[in-house]
Amino acid sequence: MLGLRLILGLSVRGVLDMIVAGVSLAIGFGFWVFVTSVLCSVAFFRCAKQAS
Repeated sequence: MLGLRLILGLSVRGVLDMIVAGVSLAIGFGFWVFVTSVLCSVAFFRCAKQAS
């Protein structure tokens, strides 16, 4: 019984680690998308101002 409890405990811990890693990855990608969109918007408006 102790062996089964240990295996379940490790698997629950592993699942929680994966959830935390996924949330961290989502936050990191969200920050990257925000910075990229701001930079692309600035580049677009600079080119649009020069073309007009």
